[in-house]
Amino acid sequence: MGDDEMAKRISPKSDLLSEPPEQQHGGFAETLANAIAPLSAASINSLKERGFSSEEIYRIVAPRRTLARRKEQDESLTQAESDRVRRVQRVSDMADRVFASHEKAQRWLRSRIIALDSRRPIELLESESGAEVVVQELHAIDYGMFA
Repeated sequence: MGDDEMAKRISPKSDLLSEPPEQQHGGFAETLANAIAPLSAASINSLKERGFSSEEIYRIVAPRRTLARRKEQDESLTQAESDRVRRVQRVSDMADRVFASHEKAQRWLRSRIIALDSRRPIELLESESGAEVVVQELHAIDYGMFA
């Protein structure tokens, strides 16, 4: 292989970077808009479909009466409530990937984990900082650093 061919292979101008960042993967503006747009009250159903109980949703996202009112009046969730739904979805997706099984991931989220001071990961999803601890533990499991 000649020098020119090698340079082409290791060139920082790969096909992945041939488009400006704002045109890659739907664009930053679209990603940002999706991240900050309030979700509909019906998005709660996606959490139920993933296996989260109503009680877990009421504890993490918003109280029962609040969610019932939003659904009844066809209101969007607040930004904070939408963020909580996204947090649960994000961690659930990661756990599914790490455990390669939705059922195993759901069981793990509800088990007492010694590395989490014998707390259940789902309990920690009530706050962003708690969710970050759960994500770090999932990374450790994923990379084989659990004992």
